[in-house]
Amino acid sequence: MTADPFSILRVEDMLFLRVEVVNLRREGARLVREDPAAPALVLLQLPSQHVNESVLPGGQFPETVPAFAAGSSTLVFLLPDGQDGIDLTVDALMDWNGLTPTIAPANQPLDDPDEPTVVGGLPRTAIEFPTRVLLGHDHDGSAFEWSAHLAEPVVLDGRAELWHAELSGENGAPVHLKVFSVKAGPERTGMPLDRFVPGELLARTSLDQFIDVDGTSLRRPLLADRFMLTPLGATVRISGSWPTAPDFLGLSLTGYEHIASLGRDEFVHTVRQGFLSSGHRASLVDITRRTYDDPGDLTSVAYLHKERHIVVDQAEVAYGANAGYDRHQGRQIPFRSLRLTDLVTPVIDPGEGAFWVTVGGEPYRFHATATDAEGRHVSLDLPLVFASSDALDRMAAVYNDPATADRANVGLGGQTVALAENPSGDGSTGMPVTSARFTLAPASGNPAGVLPAMVDAVARVPAVEQLTGLATETAVRLHDAYLEQGLDGQPTGAFLHLVDALPMNLSAEKAGGLAKPSMAVQAVTTRAGLLAPKFLGAAGDAVGVDSASLAQIFGGTKLLGPIDLADLLADVPATSVAELRDLGEDEIRRRLDGVSRELLPVPLMRIGDLLDGSGSELRYVWKPALKNDLPLLDLDGAALVLEATTVRSPDALSKSSVRGELKHFAFVFADIVRVDFERLTFTARPGSAPDVSAAGVALTFEESLEFVNQLREALPSDVFGPGSFVDVNTSGITAGYSLTLPTLSLGMFNLSNVALAARLTIPFDDKPARFRFAVSERHNPFCVSVSLFGGGGFFALEVSTRGIEQIEGSLEFGGNASLDLGVASGGVHLMAGIAFQMAGDSVTLTGYLRCGGYLSVLGIVGITVEFYLALTYHKDNGISEVIGQGSVTVSVRVAFFSKSVTLALERRFTGSAADPSLTDTMKLEHWHEYCRDFAE
Repeated sequence: MTADPFSILRVEDMLFLRVEVVNLRREGARLVREDPAAPALVLLQLPSQHVNESVLPGGQFPETVPAFAAGSSTLVFLLPDGQDGIDLTVDALMDWNGLTPTIAPANQPLDDPDEPTVVGGLPRTAIEFPTRVLLGHDHDGSAFEWSAHLAEPVVLDGRAELWHAELSGENGAPVHLKVFSVKAGPERTGMPLDRFVPGELLARTSLDQFIDVDGTSLRRPLLADRFMLTPLGATVRISGSWPTAPDFLGLSLTGYEHIASLGRDEFVHTVRQGFLSSGHRASLVDITRRTYDDPGDLTSVAYLHKERHIVVDQAEVAYGANAGYDRHQGRQIPFRSLRLTDLVTPVIDPGEGAFWVTVGGEPYRFHATATDAEGRHVSLDLPLVFASSDALDRMAAVYNDPATADRANVGLGGQTVALAENPSGDGSTGMPVTSARFTLAPASGNPAGVLPAMVDAVARVPAVEQLTGLATETAVRLHDAYLEQGLDGQPTGAFLHLVDALPMNLSAEKAGGLAKPSMAVQAVTTRAGLLAPKFLGAAGDAVGVDSASLAQIFGGTKLLGPIDLADLLADVPATSVAELRDLGEDEIRRRLDGVSRELLPVPLMRIGDLLDGSGSELRYVWKPALKNDLPLLDLDGAALVLEATTVRSPDALSKSSVRGELKHFAFVFADIVRVDFERLTFTARPGSAPDVSAAGVALTFEESLEFVNQLREALPSDVFGPGSFVDVNTSGITAGYSLTLPTLSLGMFNLSNVALAARLTIPFDDKPARFRFAVSERHNPFCVSVSLFGGGGFFALEVSTRGIEQIEGSLEFGGNASLDLGVASGGVHLMAGIAFQMAGDSVTLTGYLRCGGYLSVLGIVGITVEFYLALTYHKDNGISEVIGQGSVTVSVRVAFFSKSVTLALERRFTGSAADPSLTDTMKLEHWHEYCRDFAE
């Protein structure tokens, strides 16, 4: 029968061992093997060898500190084969080198999770150090021996030496140990070792299945320079060092060192591999020290204090196509590399798994130098997340947490950064960036599993500044077309997308003079500048744009005042967008110079550095395809060219220019006047007045005013040639002529004071283009007489791109006759006239008759009679009014007496825009009844 457990207790040196045996029975003073074929074991159980003491924050001195004692440790020995028993004496039981130690076999799980010391059917030597970590001899076959396990107490000067047993390697070399099991228990926080380390020690020291990429095992034993067991706890100096494991294995521990005296920790050092959210390989270093502090009462206390650092193991990381991004080949970040210059952090705040690196509760900003796509170095300070290799799957969630979104926003201080990689290297993608916001994107081809990607940025986009004229910051993100295809893979070279669409409202004098471009732009491109998004497909492919879409894009674009250019634009085929890929400056120049009838239907706004490096320039060019659908304009065969170059450099005045040209077009005003232009050209340079010239201008009256063409013979063939006037100011262009015809006398017919005037006004603002033609003026009418009859009048017509603005004129004619018989004299007169005026919705028509006579007898008696009758029709805002006026004046003079009497009458008849119609006053059935009655 197996012997019962018993204890060895020695008060002098505090020896205390609990002894259990397996397959040994007691026979007198010996323990004898019961079954010769079965293993016989001696189990020596020691008191707790470690106290797991809490770590205190610096500056705290509590009276008590939470601490937890480890369980007992057990040394398990086998009787050698052939040995039938062992003497039941202290000397025999303490002769451990004469026994065979039990070593846990490699890569074999526990027989029962509730029995952490039993493996392969046998209990194994299990020294619990540190707490919950069961150490045993390594299975690599290395030699070891126990020494100083005293069979008798050693007493000197009345004091006994503390019992101890020390394990060492051959010839005093470090002994090889391994962790073969980890005991379960409630989770403890604030300890020298975090909860991940015991499991890592088990994997790193016991399991051979973890293989490096070169096929070698990643397992390494713990090395103990000193390993002494005592009744008061272990005094040890153990360490472990392991190669960096492939990240897919989830192993993070690469270094471990532990120093303890009599079960109390003095120094604990762990190193765990991982990654920073920037993709840099880094290590989390935990150092726990027992420090002696003075709480101020003349005593000393020794507490455990822990400090944590991040050590950067990989100073520089390369981004781009080979970095391992799952999508976009690394284009989602504007940097090609990032070098960290802070390789060791100060003491950071606690955190485990994946966490933001903070110091004192505030994010620690790693100083770094980034290199953009054009080789430009950018300095930045950025908060980062650290994740150990076993927590990489949680890094993205921590970094992208909305609660800490402000930490993902990195200030760049206005440094110039190339936000996209441009193979041409012309600098068109570089701009001052105020800040950039990042996220973590999947990168399964990278050991970290995720890599940074830019969400958006706040930058000073040169194209936007040139457009608005303001040094303003704009929120942008990388364009989907650039992310999907890069710059060479799409025709427009779109690389940025404005977060908020920008209304592009170029004044006419900045965009060619003749038109005022207005559209909402959102794409920043290298080949077309700012561009409306409808010109781009989902992935940047060239797409055709129909007239309906063009109306949405250019709905506010004005031509020659208020004419909506969107109504004149023809469809833009996809081929016109696709040709932007190969559209060089020489080809653009050829198309703009008029030699070619080829178009530039997509407006181009190109920004680039000057060749001499003295500044930058913005070029806006557009030669759209036009259709002939607007009644006001005849554009059959017309061509519109807009070109503006704005330079920012010391000699900008000599390099900036604006040119606009519209050829082969005609204004058609209200179907009564047609003005044909062979060419209308606008040119301007800073510091000088704009220059406007027109050629091939012809004026023709049509329809009801066709009779005026009889007067064209008196006009110059080119009214804008010599003798004409052109006036250009900040409000627009005024051009025309004014010609007074000579007096014409033919017998009794006399025509004089006839003046012909024509004026064309093209404004730069939203006012309409206007044309005014006049034969004489109200204040200076023409005169005509035939014998004793005479009269005069004027005519003026003003039309604009909105229609007829004003038509007015008047014609008066009459006669005068007198008779003198000596005794009596007298005369009669008769005058009649008509005047009309139409302005907008207001119409006025007036006709009058004035007649009278006088008679004088001998100069003593005289009588005068005058009759006046006028009828005026006026309509304004839909309300009409007829006004009739009449008067009779009779004057009588006798000698020195005179008397005049006037009888006047005026009547007004006013209508209303709301007067009911016949339909409003009669029902349909009543109307039918009325019609039947009359039909009968």
